Amino acid sequence: MPYIVAHREGLIGSSGRDVYVRGVEEEAPVGSVFNVVELGSKLVDPDNNDLLGYQGIYVGQGRLDRTGDPGTLRMIETEREAIVGNYLMDEEDAQPLNFLPRSPDGEIERRVISVLSGVSLIGQYQVVVINRGSESGLEPGHVLRVYQTGRTIRDTQRGAIGQKVRLPDEPAGTMMVFRTSERLSYALIMEATTPIALLDAVRNP
Repeated sequence: MPYIVAHREGLIGSSGRDVYVRGVEEEAPVGSVFNVVELGSKLVDPDNNDLLGYQGIYVGQGRLDRTGDPGTLRMIETEREAIVGNYLMDEEDAQPLNFLPRSPDGEIERRVISVLSGVSLIGQYQVVVINRGSESGLEPGHVLRVYQTGRTIRDTQRGAIGQKVRLPDEPAGTMMVFRTSERLSYALIMEATTPIALLDAVRNP
């Protein structure tokens, strides 16, 4: 994957500045636009500990002004400083803005594994990642229900120490999938009746 190898004359990688890049395909024409991303935390499936990928943190966009090894990329938009080691990704086609909300055809039983804003408690209109994707039949527009994981308590009516009892999962909100990869999906929290947390269950509505 192409990456930033240096800044021009040590300047910071902000909008309007040049950075040097390596790994860009030779056939990429001058003027090609790339998304610049920072490699974030690992996305691990909590059910089997499989590594599903890495969270990509959007840095900005750059335009290829000169080919070669290294080539020159002009930063045309930045939300944070572009640094050495940031990766370049082909600019993706625009996502459709209109979805047909519907339930998935098959049964879904997965969990929230990440939230893009990095908070611990998740609310309405935040974007989350769930550990299931297109290979499991999820598509943009699918609506799912989130369940707050039931707490484990001790029933002190059953002896001095008490018996462990797991309380039922309770509905916490609804989400709609808007982007999928093979093993991951991104979804927007449409409604949150109670705070949603990482590892909360995601099921059919």
